[in-house]
Amino acid sequence: MSQPNNHSPHPALTLRHTLRGHTEKVYRMALSPDGRYLASPSQDGTIRFWDMENGQLFRTLRNEGTPVCVAWSPDGVRLASGGSSRNKQVSLWDIATGKRIRILGKHGGMVYSVAWSPNGRLLASCSGDRIIQIWEPESGQLLRELRGHTNQVEGIVWSPDSKQLCSGSWDNTLLLWDVASGETVRTLDGHKGPIKSVAWSPDGQAIASGSHDRTVRIRDLETGQQQIVLEGHISEVVSVVFLDEGRLLTSLGENGRLILWRTENWVKVKQIEWIGAGGLWANLAVHPTLPMMAVRGLNKTEINIWDLDFDLLRDVEVATSTVFYVNAKAVLLGDSGVGKSGLGIRMAEQEFRQTESTHGARFWHFPTDQLTLPSHIQAELTLWDLAG
Repeated sequence: MSQPNNHSPHPALTLRHTLRGHTEKVYRMALSPDGRYLASPSQDGTIRFWDMENGQLFRTLRNEGTPVCVAWSPDGVRLASGGSSRNKQVSLWDIATGKRIRILGKHGGMVYSVAWSPNGRLLASCSGDRIIQIWEPESGQLLRELRGHTNQVEGIVWSPDSKQLCSGSWDNTLLLWDVASGETVRTLDGHKGPIKSVAWSPDGQAIASGSHDRTVRIRDLETGQQQIVLEGHISEVVSVVFLDEGRLLTSLGENGRLILWRTENWVKVKQIEWIGAGGLWANLAVHPTLPMMAVRGLNKTEINIWDLDFDLLRDVEVATSTVFYVNAKAVLLGDSGVGKSGLGIRMAEQEFRQTESTHGARFWHFPTDQLTLPSHIQAELTLWDLAG
């Protein structure tokens, strides 16, 4: 059932539908390749298919145990799903009939992610058993197992040419694999915590990863070096995806904060404090070219479908006001030009320069000793005594 409302966290986002029907929390969703449908797995034991045009539920698949992740085949005809630690299965479904085609096999732990190769010939799955399995969906044959991680693997993504796979693990590393040989091509480290999500840029030149260390890291695949560390999240980064044909990267924090980065220079262009109910199992279901996004709603059983204005999202937001307060101590406050980068420029070059930064703040004056916040706001507030 779709019940849209007019509330939007940003002018660039318009709520198209709120999808209600699941009775337990929704896990990792996926949009169909043509953007017409959404598949949502849930703790209630179902995978539900929603029509994006009218917001209506048109099919429900019932799974033994709990489906936690799904992926559409590139032709939109089949769906792969991965099960929880109770059944640990990788299943293949026919979209037209709603029937299960086959159970491909079983991992030794929860299946955290499933991913089709862009050419549609192979399917990869990763699990708490530390193993990545490569399947041939047509025959149901397990072609090979990729072993190398020392902890559970939560994120996998294929290269655009379907020749390589990148996996992110709780051992804090990314492994780059040659799928044909099953050999590790490169180990990419740098994260200080478990890796939750990985994304490959459409041009094949970069990999983005989100981690418990609250950062998004970008790797240049020509050199294998870490290109940049993107900061701004105050909780675990649970989902990273490219959109707008690779012009934008968006990241979702466990607390529901959404950040968008322009990929030509990795400048942060938007920060939305709360896009929906977060959680470690939340994800962003986006279309690589169409301006739409699905994310958990007000609670973890609802799904909000947002229409995106890419032109507005690409624009850099500049601070509307900045306060410089100086005495024996110095405080730099504002939506930009603050934090580590702004303070470093002030100290090194003796000037205040507007820059992108990790954090921002404003001053408010409270005439009374009481401070009241709206009950629906989920955020952190720090009070500073500037007198020292």
